[in-house]
Amino acid sequence: MALKDIIGQEKALNILKGCINKERIPHAIFFAGDEGIGKKLTAINFAKTLNCTGTSDGPDLFADVPAEQDTAVFKDACGKCSSCIKIDKGSHPDIFFLGPEGDGGQITVSAIRQLEESLSYKPFEGEWKIAIIDNADRLNRSAANAFLQTLEEPSQKSILILISSRPDMLLTTIRSRCQRINFTPLPIDTMSRLLQEKHAEFDHEHASLLSTLSGGRLGYALNENLVAQRDWSFDIFNQMLGAPEDNIWEDRNAMEEWFEWGQLLLRDIAVYKTTGRADLLINRDKKDEIKKMSDVSELKGILKLSREFYTIKERLHFNLNKQLTFNYTSLLLKEMLGKKDH
Repeated sequence: MALKDIIGQEKALNILKGCINKERIPHAIFFAGDEGIGKKLTAINFAKTLNCTGTSDGPDLFADVPAEQDTAVFKDACGKCSSCIKIDKGSHPDIFFLGPEGDGGQITVSAIRQLEESLSYKPFEGEWKIAIIDNADRLNRSAANAFLQTLEEPSQKSILILISSRPDMLLTTIRSRCQRINFTPLPIDTMSRLLQEKHAEFDHEHASLLSTLSGGRLGYALNENLVAQRDWSFDIFNQMLGAPEDNIWEDRNAMEEWFEWGQLLLRDIAVYKTTGRADLLINRDKKDEIKKMSDVSELKGILKLSREFYTIKERLHFNLNKQLTFNYTSLLLKEMLGKKDH
């Protein structure tokens, strides 16, 4: 795989191509955008392109860019040389991957110190040493302060690529020292068409549902368990309205996922409550269930619950107790839903 295989992020890719062609690679780049939108995949293939030792084939990724914007012939990653293969396998000695670790789900200061040491040496095999820091917003305070020094005193031939779907959670001093590149969701119609083109087993209805549920995020749409995850989350939602079982969230990631689906369901309930139109729902295949909830709920309760969900989801990063959060959320659901307007 190479940069030419990244779908729907032409603006971001054009910026990266310009950096390569002008031989002005920023020391620090910040990829910002929703989860499942292709940020990490782009970072990996950007690293492959910079260190590729082979010859790329296929059409020019940027053939539609006016010639006057190009200062060199763009050479994409070949995907076949030893460098590209090692990066794909995560075994290239000059490419480093950092992300949250442990129960706290944080990037620690020790990991940053280790990265600093690794970047202090000259590239071992490739032209560039590249660190890809996923979920960079999970840098804890000590790690973030240590990372500032890395940004302010860059090693030669080193590149830092920060990735985050929560850019506002990063220190302003870190963001200001990076070149920011934004990644955006695909239009629903465009993604639905792409899904049908690449997956013959998807009919129009299923492709449209996946595109809508994923919010235009191709990585999410291609997750074969997307609909099953949604159904599981909705089942828990219904259980909480009745007599819920003990906490069935496995970890914080499961909690975050459930609150995302919960907010989506509340959005649909509010939309149906105010318009009565099933065609405006995201979860159109659940319209009967959504109608029933809408019929017995007050709009102000739905909106208040949605705000509460947002607050809880934001606080999950402070390691809320799973059982207490489950019990509290269940009480909120019972209190704020099921009260019909008078």
